[in-house]
Amino acid sequence: MTARPARPVGALLAAAFALLGSAPVLSPALSSACAQDDDAADIRADEATYYSVDHLPVPAGEVLEVGGLDFLSDGRMVLSTRRGQVWMVEDPLADDPADARFTLVAEGLDEGLGLAVIPDDVVDGRTRETVWVVQRGELSRLLDTDGDGRCDRIDTLNDDWGLSGNYHEFAYGLPRDADGNVYVSLNVAFFADDWWVGKSPDPWRGWVLRIDRNGRSHPVASGFRSPCGLGFNAAGDLFATDNQGDWMAACPVMHVVPGGFYGHPSSLAWTDEYRRNGARPSLVYPPEQPRRPAAVWLPYKWSRSAGNLVPDSTGGAFGPFDDQLFVAELTNGLIVRVALEKVRGEYQGACFLFRRHVGSAVRVDFAPDGTLMAGLTNRGWGGLPPGDGIARLRWTGATPFEMHSVHLLQDGFEVRFTKPLAADLDLGPHDIALSQYDYDYWWEYGSPERHTTKVDVTDVRLSGDRRTLTLRTAGLTPAMVARCVLSRVVAADGSPLLHDEFAYTINQLPAGPLTTEHVVKPVPPPPAKGANDEGWLRLTYGDALDAWDAAGWSLVDAALDPDDPTKLHAWEGVGALVNVGQGPAGDFVGRYPLGSGEYHVEFMLPEGGRSAVYLQGRYGLALGDDAAVDAGRAPATGTLLGHPDLAAVAPDSDGYQGAGVWHGLDLDFEAPRFDARGRKVEPARLLHAALDGVQLHENVVLPGPTAGARFADESPLGPLVIVGTDGPVALRTLRFKARGPQTGEPVDAGGDDALAESGAAPWVSIFNGSDLDGWSLSPDAEPDPLAAGLDPDDVEASSAALGGWRVEDGILIGSGDRSHLFSPRADYTDLEFRAKVRINDGGNSGMYFRVTHGPGWPAGYEAQVNASYHDPQKSGSLYALAPVHVELVPPGVWFEQHITCRDTDAGTHVSIRVNGVLVAEFVDAERRHASGHVAFQQHHEGSVVEYRDVAVRDLSAR
Repeated sequence: MTARPARPVGALLAAAFALLGSAPVLSPALSSACAQDDDAADIRADEATYYSVDHLPVPAGEVLEVGGLDFLSDGRMVLSTRRGQVWMVEDPLADDPADARFTLVAEGLDEGLGLAVIPDDVVDGRTRETVWVVQRGELSRLLDTDGDGRCDRIDTLNDDWGLSGNYHEFAYGLPRDADGNVYVSLNVAFFADDWWVGKSPDPWRGWVLRIDRNGRSHPVASGFRSPCGLGFNAAGDLFATDNQGDWMAACPVMHVVPGGFYGHPSSLAWTDEYRRNGARPSLVYPPEQPRRPAAVWLPYKWSRSAGNLVPDSTGGAFGPFDDQLFVAELTNGLIVRVALEKVRGEYQGACFLFRRHVGSAVRVDFAPDGTLMAGLTNRGWGGLPPGDGIARLRWTGATPFEMHSVHLLQDGFEVRFTKPLAADLDLGPHDIALSQYDYDYWWEYGSPERHTTKVDVTDVRLSGDRRTLTLRTAGLTPAMVARCVLSRVVAADGSPLLHDEFAYTINQLPAGPLTTEHVVKPVPPPPAKGANDEGWLRLTYGDALDAWDAAGWSLVDAALDPDDPTKLHAWEGVGALVNVGQGPAGDFVGRYPLGSGEYHVEFMLPEGGRSAVYLQGRYGLALGDDAAVDAGRAPATGTLLGHPDLAAVAPDSDGYQGAGVWHGLDLDFEAPRFDARGRKVEPARLLHAALDGVQLHENVVLPGPTAGARFADESPLGPLVIVGTDGPVALRTLRFKARGPQTGEPVDAGGDDALAESGAAPWVSIFNGSDLDGWSLSPDAEPDPLAAGLDPDDVEASSAALGGWRVEDGILIGSGDRSHLFSPRADYTDLEFRAKVRINDGGNSGMYFRVTHGPGWPAGYEAQVNASYHDPQKSGSLYALAPVHVELVPPGVWFEQHITCRDTDAGTHVSIRVNGVLVAEFVDAERRHASGHVAFQQHHEGSVVEYRDVAVRDLSAR
């Protein structure tokens, strides 16, 4: 991100209270700090001053999602696209991008995600310049045999790899080595039943292949997931990027060596050992195969979908970064710079932000004049607009003040700059924020940054030429990534540091014992994917506004306005919730009372945008774009907003990536606790806060509500609130996972024992997990156990089945035609009724109470069970009386539904909780149903519902 000089705490406080519209009360020390915050602190360096970005206009009506690009010897550029086209671009380097001319030369290919111009290809006995394209299933050569500028012949050069037809089986390339070999990398597949775990059903999926000049393929290395980017460094060594996902903690840059294994197990199926033994790798347990370390792990906040990489071999035409690698990044729409060094014979090194707001860059290559061309494609992954076409990055001739490179020392770093530092600059350890972290090696999708640890900087020294800063520490740890942020660094010419942060992957220290550990370390396998989703509520899925009071908000697609990046452009779609286009907007206020648990909020700000997230409507974290922060109109994103007994707390690290980028904020919150008299006995705590995996806060006590918050009191429960009145903001994917009951009960309530003392009955399990004895089927349902697919001669099995209902492994399963299964007891009145439930995609069921045994749709109250069936009333609804339209739980995931029903003076009061959260409440003044069974519904053929842990508490018992 664009660097800005560090601001003292007083400035953060002032900005925090400015956001709230109230004045802070500062201590003398903080007032003094504010007075010292001069105008120089607000200088904001602009990447465009040094590297301009423009875009070639594509032909009208065309979508050029670029998969490969290269240059012919006459200067024309050739593009392949994921839509199967190949284009020739004349004059691609024209001063006016509108002067570039596009010609379609081929179409009908199958996703051309790599292209190379081969200058010395031999075709029909003649040496000529040809274009090679890698498609999903083959490496192809395109020829124009009659000279009309169109491809009229396609030769298959190699099709040695397998293709199952899975959507994810992409093939990428085509860098060329000094011997004329080209290289192809192949994705693993993701199937519908468990799409989150990559598989290698056909040969060489998850491998890098070398294809020689004769068209023969040679497997080189394995262990890749989605290796979208291949390229050589200036020394001629091959590197690959991969995309975060299963077994890939983040996006790595990997030095590819023959026989190397890089972490994803599925590809091992095609090694000699596995083939000889007829074995298949485990999908969830790490293999014994030794891994090669990544040379660099790109921080998630910078890279979520890495493309290819290219070295700066322009001889200075692209600025001061000769031989360094430039990496395309699709999702965040930017370019990352990588400076490698060899430590004990192996590559490792540092990465830096280079240029943002490029577009969905997936391919980069240098043009003959030193322009960096970036091919853009979105593929539905949510990349930063524009999502197709060609961007051009050009050095303006002005040298940026940057960290040029980083050299690892045994106890620190030497940081080399592109310009000398200011003569009067006296830096100390307090100007350096240094920490280390690592990742989990597991089959889960990606990994958070783990074990984040502050590293004390003990000494800072500047070289005589004032270009090299030596940082000494109390000690660095190998097999970790070091994150370093510099403050107050200004060049001799007065320019501030353009990007103030680097991340260095320390595989080994220069001396001492060699470590056998990796940055990505094995951990116990996480639970199955469905189990990972258990407990979470999706608060904006389906009917995205149902769970919110959100005047002026709308469900649309959104991005930065191309004509005014301080605004959001919205159009028809379902990808974002925005507070623009519907008149004056209020705050985005949740309707559900939430307490302790995990919160996930995804947001996007325009330039200068600001907002805030309030847990329980009380405890605020700022969301502020760089421009608003630099202007003093907002605190930095992640700042804990102030309280009279708590100064605003700046985040530990800066995870914000800039305007137009989607960010994921994860908060682990502990609500305040109260005794039976309402006295607070434990304060609220923010246990953990992270932005895109970057730690913001750890275990911060919150003594009370933020000044100016919606609620000035404290409570165990309250709504999630996102500020929508301070300018445009876009939201998506809001989720919550409760920790403990969301009831607001005092800490000494006593649970079941206290209830028993008050005369209420304890919980009683009414389904024994082995048979259906005592349960009865609706009279119009088919009672034959054959309907459940069981052998009627099997007495034990028959007792575990009634019509379409059966018991398997302790779970009650309903399938087949419509039916209802009624409890043995028929006189329930006031009660609590709970069960763990799982419903399939398109399925529909219900938990009935006070229901009368009978045919058809029986008379009684129903708590709906419906994840995705077309009925708009979803899980958590009190059917026809208190509907819930938001799809809180996805199909195939276990959740708990908990019903409370009791008669009151006002009528029959019913409340329904899903995963502990109150989502529906209704008082039936008509008292429609007085007593009856509890029951389960099987709604229609094709629906499959499962119940377990079924229990009732009789609230009428005395």
